[in-house]
Amino acid sequence: MKKMFLLLLLAAACLGLYYFSQNKETAAAVAPAKQNNLPEVLLVNGDHPLPENYAPKELVNLYAQKRHFLLANSSIELEKEAFEAANRMFKLAEDEDMNGFILTSGYRTREKQAELYAENTDGTAQRPGCSEHETGLAFDVTTRYDSGTFEDTAQFKWLIEHCWDFGFILRYPKDKTNITGIAYESWHYRYVGEEAAKIIRENGWTLEEYCAARK
Repeated sequence: MKKMFLLLLLAAACLGLYYFSQNKETAAAVAPAKQNNLPEVLLVNGDHPLPENYAPKELVNLYAQKRHFLLANSSIELEKEAFEAANRMFKLAEDEDMNGFILTSGYRTREKQAELYAENTDGTAQRPGCSEHETGLAFDVTTRYDSGTFEDTAQFKWLIEHCWDFGFILRYPKDKTNITGIAYESWHYRYVGEEAAKIIRENGWTLEEYCAARK
């Protein structure tokens, strides 16, 4: 009986060691190795809200600018650096005869985000302070040729291929919901700068994983 107990104890210990090693490998796969000299990028999500007094550096009204894309309305704003990068990107699209991009949303005040959060009870709106739209560095986009979802359009395929070269990332990828905490959004793009966007693309990271990799 004592021998049987010892054998069961040994088996349990071996099983525990196996699951520990498996979980350790899984954790290592989720958490990127720390790297030096990665540019700092602002992370905004449910765990990293913006300071109460946060304000974009320099907002510009897109309707008042010479631009190479369409607008859903005349009140949309972006932070100046993000607008200039987006305009260069859509200029290239125009040069390659890839037209019809429409920006539907850009900067939102915290008050506007609070209104959306109160109106949307399905979990699609972020809490005030936790939305990237409050930074002025993110935009939502569609196309006049969108008869189903943006993901099904030629414009999406062009954008997902070229956005990284202009400092933008697809912020909420399809296969990373467990990391971002946000369902896949083919229409939401975030400006992080060309260097960071290149690193994120090369590693297949989300912004959360990129920031976790910074020393």
